[in-house]
Amino acid sequence: MSDNKCAVCSQPARQLCGGCKTVFYCSREHQRADWKQRHKHQCSCYKVVASDTLGRHLVATRDIKAGEVIIKEPPLVVGPKLCSVPTCLGCHKTLQATSPDDETPANYYKCSGCGWPLCAPRCESLPQHKQECELMCKNGFTSTITYQNSPKPESAYCVILPLRCLLLDKPKFEQFMNLESHLETRKNTPLYRMLNENLVGFIKQVLELPFDPETILKVAAILDTNAFEIRKMVGKVKVRGLYLKAAMLSHDCVPNTKHIYVDDDFKIVITATEDIRKGDVITTTYTQTLWGTLARRSHLRGVKCFSCSCARCADPTELGLYLGCILCSKCGAKLVSVSPLQDTAEWKCEKCSHKIAARQMIAGNESIKRELDGLKSGGIDGLEQFIAKYSDSKSVLHATNSHLLQAKHALSQLYGNCLQKLTEEQVKLQIRVCEELLEVADTLEPGITRFRGLLLYDLQAARLVNIKNEFENENITGDEAQAYLAEPMKILGEATEILRTEPDLLYLLEDKMKEISELCSF
Repeated sequence: MSDNKCAVCSQPARQLCGGCKTVFYCSREHQRADWKQRHKHQCSCYKVVASDTLGRHLVATRDIKAGEVIIKEPPLVVGPKLCSVPTCLGCHKTLQATSPDDETPANYYKCSGCGWPLCAPRCESLPQHKQECELMCKNGFTSTITYQNSPKPESAYCVILPLRCLLLDKPKFEQFMNLESHLETRKNTPLYRMLNENLVGFIKQVLELPFDPETILKVAAILDTNAFEIRKMVGKVKVRGLYLKAAMLSHDCVPNTKHIYVDDDFKIVITATEDIRKGDVITTTYTQTLWGTLARRSHLRGVKCFSCSCARCADPTELGLYLGCILCSKCGAKLVSVSPLQDTAEWKCEKCSHKIAARQMIAGNESIKRELDGLKSGGIDGLEQFIAKYSDSKSVLHATNSHLLQAKHALSQLYGNCLQKLTEEQVKLQIRVCEELLEVADTLEPGITRFRGLLLYDLQAARLVNIKNEFENENITGDEAQAYLAEPMKILGEATEILRTEPDLLYLLEDKMKEISELCSF
């Protein structure tokens, strides 16, 4: 006889809830009844806990398999970024300027009530815009934003998302205000001095809402600390959303989840990228995978107001990849920080006694970063030259230095968009670059991550082109070519399994599968 009791009637039960795997039922009828009345709001594979180092965060209450959905929730609030390109306040799509004729400058449809740019009249009455529009109309405010031809990001959007938070109903607003803000740390920054003048002035003086400056600034700080950046290719959406459950995820520079956004209301779906054991912290990341430790920790301090001390940050070798390290000018070995969690710590050679000061390391990184940033939008030639320059035996950068990896990643993306136009040497370089980046991904973004999926896809496509080139150059026979196809087809299978969970990439898979069919026809 089972010792487990039915959650409804307390009779012996063997039927286990498939979601949380912690609640039992004696029958399907009792399970359905309990789901509607109570368990629907409690069922999860995680719980919220608190610690001095991580604050409130989520830990797994049972083993979670890679690919399993952990959280799916709609945003509490969503809206434009602080400084935004033209964005519809109804559907949140990036706006495209139109002109009624060739002589009239391009501009946007304006809301008939408040004057903010929208897609069309249909977006005026959408719930996310209606309340703020009525409030602005009531107080006689009309937006004076004028976009023409090639608009730049507009800082006036900084008032919209905080306003939407302030207009939440009381229960939701109280939940929102319970989130971490780090307001005291942010108060004396240039951004918050600007918000104190513009955002507070708009809320109190223009709209005459009964909120004190401290509350208004705390709202902005909570958004900066907890909001997710929402990006969707369809509609070119680039906005921010606040999710109460997802906000509890702890940061780690090697996370065990990924997230995507689905449906028109931008639900966030948090999925395990690898197996998570019961008791493990469930993590996401707020930084870029290919950044070195100095860059990641600086970004987190500036944007999220905390200093990361995860295993990757605490390891001078960055899990054996040395992304933030350079080569010693004396002996050619790697220079590592003597104390990675202290940004002012000096850097010392692993072999000889050579050392350099932290400020020298930071300055050198900034110089190379500026050089690389200037090349990323310049096309293939500049990136190829950068990689060749810093791959030279006399360079201070090694093969897995973060700057080189970022350049290789950018180049692989450009190569992937014009693969059949590349020279044979470029195709072979693409294969080497993808293989190098996959080795990095297996350590820093293991499992079913978007990063790995795209790299696997680009690798198999490059290998297919290489096989085709070898066949056309008569270096291999048709039978050999067919035999060589087995490996890229295996890689394609893994890539497809990963990328089919990414809604924004479904169109890419469809287009690329047609391209692959053409490549295999020899």
